[in-house]
Amino acid sequence: MNRKLGLLSAAAVTVLVVLFALLMLVRLDYGAYGASLLISWAYLVLACSFAVMAGEGEQVAAQAGIAFAVLYAGFVTSVYFVQLTTILHQSAPVDILNALNYQTLGSLMFNLDLLGYALMSISTLFTGLTVTRAGRANKWLRYLLICHGVFAPICIALPIIDVFGTMPKQGGDAVGTAVLLLWCAYFLPVGILAVFHFSAPQAFPQRRQLPSTLADAA
Repeated sequence: MNRKLGLLSAAAVTVLVVLFALLMLVRLDYGAYGASLLISWAYLVLACSFAVMAGEGEQVAAQAGIAFAVLYAGFVTSVYFVQLTTILHQSAPVDILNALNYQTLGSLMFNLDLLGYALMSISTLFTGLTVTRAGRANKWLRYLLICHGVFAPICIALPIIDVFGTMPKQGGDAVGTAVLLLWCAYFLPVGILAVFHFSAPQAFPQRRQLPSTLADAA
């Protein structure tokens, strides 16, 4: 079951990243919100799957990867669930809707979304430290996961120094879409390599069976 869930979550992340990119390209914003929300859930299961197969020396990194994945999923779920409910149905006063609208660069929800992706980046960094199996594909997976951590300080710093508040309103959507498409291009290989990682028969080592009787032990 552990291996199947690891494989399914890796495949789900891969498919959803592609779907997210396509929905952004055709400007189906609410569809993209739904895909991004599901990516956070699939990635959380993926982080747990990596943690299960981590060695004794990587348990702290594995647990940290899960913890930050939970925080990431919480923030992203909140942001996009609000977009798919309150914003979509216009079920709040106008001033509240303006404050909660993700599409406004530098808005509350936009900044919380960036914080969510910063937490995801920290999670991938710790998770990457647990990928120690031999093989070129596993080495690339490890490097991509660890290097993805570089997005964390960027996602945290940009709202703090108010970069988006100084940007012109026109063209802001295009810039945001381009950045997200670049992220998709980066993370898609992570999903694909994770699929191969969990497809290997030795992905999850067999647990040693404890002897049921003294005779079996002998």
